[in-house]
Amino acid sequence: MDLAGLRKMTKAKLVILGHDSCGKTALCVRFITKRFIGEYDHKKEVTYGCRKLVDKDTIDLEILDTVNKLEESQVPNPMESSIKWGDGFLIMYSVTDRKSFELVSRLKRLIDHVKPTSGIPIVIVANKCDMENGRVVQREEGEAMAGHLRCSFFELSVAESGSAVETAVYQLIRELRVEYSKHLLAMDTRSRMLQMRHALRNKLTRSKTMQW
Repeated sequence: MDLAGLRKMTKAKLVILGHDSCGKTALCVRFITKRFIGEYDHKKEVTYGCRKLVDKDTIDLEILDTVNKLEESQVPNPMESSIKWGDGFLIMYSVTDRKSFELVSRLKRLIDHVKPTSGIPIVIVANKCDMENGRVVQREEGEAMAGHLRCSFFELSVAESGSAVETAVYQLIRELRVEYSKHLLAMDTRSRMLQMRHALRNKLTRSKTMQW
């Protein structure tokens, strides 16, 4: 029986990364409550919990809203424990802040360093696209970077569209489900191979016993 077909991912840990001014907390609150609150000032990481229905399947989420610590010259980097904790990652930047845009590649490299396994789901979100007068990062730049890093990309405004926020986070959850199914399938395949080897070994043992 197909193990991957029987078991579905029922919970996941998501980590929101990015510069402290790009709207990470606003995105978390918008996703969970559908409300937009524009101003936040927290100095510590916060973990939110919620239950969502994604593609007709319920999933329990823990969402870690991080504080940017890449400026600190500590080894190992203080953010490594947060990355180890997570299953999937959403990296944010603001289209009005080039520094936050440039931080994305550094965060992606840190994820790759902490989790060297291939297939770690990462979605890049460009926020504040409603602030065209202050835009310093063009959409094409974000798309090109995401393509280079092999990540899904969304440009949105947390302030204006809760549905756009849901679309981005749901994409991350869908990518997590794909990787989860691949993992189950690999485990199932390995289990079958071990069973076949065990059966073959027993057969050979019985054959030698009969010959003796």
